[in-house]
Amino acid sequence: MSCNGCRVLRKGCSENCVLRSCLHWIDTPEAQANATLFLAKFFGRSDLISLVSAVSEPQRPALFQSLLFEACGRTVNPVNGAVGLLWSGNWHVCQAAVETVLSGGVLQPIGGISGGAFFADACVYPQSDDPFLLQNKAFGFNQSERSGGRVTMSFYTEESEIMTSFDSGTDDAMNSKRPGEEQKKLLNLFI
Repeated sequence: MSCNGCRVLRKGCSENCVLRSCLHWIDTPEAQANATLFLAKFFGRSDLISLVSAVSEPQRPALFQSLLFEACGRTVNPVNGAVGLLWSGNWHVCQAAVETVLSGGVLQPIGGISGGAFFADACVYPQSDDPFLLQNKAFGFNQSERSGGRVTMSFYTEESEIMTSFDSGTDDAMNSKRPGEEQKKLLNLFI
């Protein structure tokens, strides 16, 4: 007997069908068919089958669910997708989109959720006359003026012992060592 995924895709189904194991977490046969059809339209039938076949049997249901959430997130929020919805606190929108797809509904992009809206609260502009003094708390980005009139940017996370620094000085300024200061370690990012 054909699984609901193969039935809706009008594809031959066998005992070792890659879609059959993906659909067990979805309750009803109609919802299984709707999810498969939505993903096939979003990724393409052959790409969906290739993506699912590329992972081991136990991981296929989780992959299928992840693909469904990302496809729904990309449909309602084309700029940032499911991750952007999660990051901005709008995960309920993605969950509602998945429920809509499972029930056979049609998704539309939602207005008002754009890339700029996600960063509105992330940037803090300190009270200063210098427009180059910025802090972005969400990304650990700090741009400040150091002694000597140089403006530097650094990306630092508390979990990491490594700090990547981009100085706006000459090579001599970067190689010069101040009293009491350790030599900076440069990362070879473009090798």
